[in-house]
Amino acid sequence: MLTAKRAIEKAICVNPELANLDREINALNTKAFRKATSDSPRAGRALQREHDTFLARRNAAFGRPGYDLQKAMRERLDHLRATESH
Repeated sequence: MLTAKRAIEKAICVNPELANLDREINALNTKAFRKATSDSPRAGRALQREHDTFLARRNAAFGRPGYDLQKAMRERLDHLRATESH
C-alpha cells in the first residue's frame, strides 16, 4: 500500500466510498490500458494521457469551492465503464 502524501490522496484514503471508487477507477483504467495497448501502442498512450489529464484536473480542483470530488470520480468511473462496453 502506498502512503498518501497529497491532501487529495489523504481525503480519498480516509473515506471508504472514495477509496472504493478509486480502486474501481484504477482497475478499469488498468484493464482498458492493457486492451488498448494490445490493439495499438498509440491507443494505449492516448488512454494514458486521458487518465493523466483526469488526475491533473482532479488534483488541481480539489479543495476549491464547488468542486465535488465524489462526483468527478463517479463521472470518470462511468466514462471508463462506457468505453469498456464498446
